[in-house]
Amino acid sequence: MQFSKLKGIPVPNVINLLECEDRRDYTLRNFAKLGCAEVTVHNYERFENSDYEIKGDPGAISKTSKGCFSSHVLTIKKWLENTDEPIGIFFEDDVDFSTVAHWNFTFEEFIDTIGDDWEAIQLCGIYESTPLMMPRARLFWDHGIQCYVLKRNYAQKLVDYYFKGDNEVMTYSMPNDAPPSVENNILNSFGTTLTFPLFNHNINDFKSENINPCVENFNQQTTPSIHSYKFIKEWWEIKGSRLSLEQICKGEGA
Repeated sequence: MQFSKLKGIPVPNVINLLECEDRRDYTLRNFAKLGCAEVTVHNYERFENSDYEIKGDPGAISKTSKGCFSSHVLTIKKWLENTDEPIGIFFEDDVDFSTVAHWNFTFEEFIDTIGDDWEAIQLCGIYESTPLMMPRARLFWDHGIQCYVLKRNYAQKLVDYYFKGDNEVMTYSMPNDAPPSVENNILNSFGTTLTFPLFNHNINDFKSENINPCVENFNQQTTPSIHSYKFIKEWWEIKGSRLSLEQICKGEGA
């Protein structure tokens, strides 16, 4: 049954730092185990070694993770330009796929059950407190950019906002004065955004690649990351595995 859980998933777009072959191999290996043979990997050099350019307020730019921001925006842009898929799905290379074994539904059934009243869905979360475990509106402090789906109209608005008519140079700013974070750059202000952790964040096999100068704990997992990983893992094992998709969406396991 697990082999068919990803039925209906769009071609995954995986964002990978070129030097991190272990993460790339890990992600491709897990997709293969789940029966997902077609995967598009987007490899990037570290921002400081690349030719990419970001314009905007220097102070604001200095406080963001330029590599993370640029790789997500560029990957969404490439997806728009090179596919005609109505929905795109995007993964970082440190997603924990173990939750899939506990789904009593397929990816296709999840999307169908959610309905049409959304433009983006955050599918992996890092939370500062215990989250409500049901599909709901995403809030500024629903952290995590490890996995999400976008409809084309949302993606187009995002690309138009960050490229400002220039096809090569990104312009950095926070949409609608949202609190600074890459997840708010991507999952805020361009349409109705929901959140529900179908997947988890792999904190065991990989250390954080977050090099944001605002983060004190370089190259290690933050306390919210550890708490969220444990909570989501246990929720899927103990509650989610016993619930139907309809019960989850009604909040019966929240």
